[in-house]
Amino acid sequence: MYTTIPPTCIAAIVGLGAHHGLFIHGEWHIQAPLILVSHLAGFSYVLLTIETGWQIISGYIVALFSSILIYRLFFHRLKHFPGPFLASATKIWHVCKSRDSRNHFSCKRCRRNTGIFEITVFHPDVFMAIDGPSSKCIKAEWYDLLHPNTGLVTTREKELHRERRRRWNRGFTPKALVQYKSKILAPIRQLDDCIRANIAAGQVSEVSDLTFWLTFDRMGEFVLGKSFDMLKNQRWHDIILLLQKAMSLLGPLSPTPWVVQIAFKLMPRVGVLSDWFTMVGWCENQIPDEMSSESILAHYLKHENPATDSHEALTGDSISAIVAGSEPTASALVGLFYELAKAPAQADKIRDEILQKGADIHDSNSLVRSCPHLEAAIFEALRLYPSIPSAGNRKTSSSEGITIAGIYIPPETTVVAPRFVIGRREDSFENADEFIPERWTTRPEMVRNRAAFAPFGTGSKSCIGRALAMNDLMLVTAHIVYHYQFQFPQGETGDSVFKDWSDNFTSTLGRLRLV
Repeated sequence: MYTTIPPTCIAAIVGLGAHHGLFIHGEWHIQAPLILVSHLAGFSYVLLTIETGWQIISGYIVALFSSILIYRLFFHRLKHFPGPFLASATKIWHVCKSRDSRNHFSCKRCRRNTGIFEITVFHPDVFMAIDGPSSKCIKAEWYDLLHPNTGLVTTREKELHRERRRRWNRGFTPKALVQYKSKILAPIRQLDDCIRANIAAGQVSEVSDLTFWLTFDRMGEFVLGKSFDMLKNQRWHDIILLLQKAMSLLGPLSPTPWVVQIAFKLMPRVGVLSDWFTMVGWCENQIPDEMSSESILAHYLKHENPATDSHEALTGDSISAIVAGSEPTASALVGLFYELAKAPAQADKIRDEILQKGADIHDSNSLVRSCPHLEAAIFEALRLYPSIPSAGNRKTSSSEGITIAGIYIPPETTVVAPRFVIGRREDSFENADEFIPERWTTRPEMVRNRAAFAPFGTGSKSCIGRALAMNDLMLVTAHIVYHYQFQFPQGETGDSVFKDWSDNFTSTLGRLRLV
């Protein structure tokens, strides 16, 4: 006698097999659109050809997701780490917590954040563990965001990243940097014109706009060989507005890179998705012009073999270089001027230092030699307002885990190192939430653990433009503090800078207005 197995049970067995034989192994975020489409097509076929199609589909779905849930809650390798219960069941929990692009604040409130395949580490040793010279960690799945476009910042494969960085380094030689550093002086003069025009008209200066205009104009010249001319025109460039709207995707959806891939590949290009693809298309169209310019990207192309670089790689480089070089510097300036407006004595100290030492405010090397308090104030702004508040995820290798502060983290685990929280740890910095530049100069005892300060990253994955960023921060800050005294408009405290701070991979601080 033969017993017929019900189709629903067969479907359930297939669901279990799909989880344990397929989805539980490796990475599937890039294939998420194909997986979704194939499932929808399969379900449609079953419904159209089999009378009990709904039961079969239900059996498959129930078995698949029950298996996933049971595995994550009771058998996953991270189940012994503390964290919110729902976070261990689904990344959707994290998306909900990040829906307002304030993941950095959520991390600070939680301080115990373990999710499925992901662990958040609040210990200062995490930076060296994931990016130090002996680390075998790679960039996590989030960095496939631009797929199929890739760039230096988003390249995940270590050997390919090493090769691309070696080639980019040719554009950051000391000789090249001398030329690039001096080009910030023209945007500073335009910034000065805007401020003087506001003063003459008795108007408040919209410092958030001015700093973003300056840094994006600067990066346009640096990367594309032409400025966006926002300071000159005193208005936002259309493509930069689209870029900022598109970046708003990254905050809420960072925990679920598979959702991003589905949205980019399958959803209609309307709203913020339209903004994203318009921005990508614009960057693609700039590549022929870049080839004949004097930009850093042109330098990169001219000194290597352009035939080996795909159009997608160059597009990725354009996007990531403009974003990585503009928004972090602008946010650091907004945070710094907010703190200096709250503590005018700190600005006076910088101004007196420049005057007493006779520093050249048009030469960052002179400022570094003569103005330690200026540099210390910038360090404090970078500590309190990190350019990447909670992102920059790494993934342990497939063969071995890592140990941080005596705690073992297993292989193939995404490690999150939230700079916003780590930089404000009281056991690393005395009065950690306060702006005290002296901790970097005359009061070194206030820095309890230097490892907690890694504003530009560590090792081979550190920011390639660190020297240029510090140059710009030094020159802009010195110019403004030397020439102007500033304060909040009557009736304002400037606190929206902190309260409205968005975490969209890079920092976007709230609005700062100064008189």
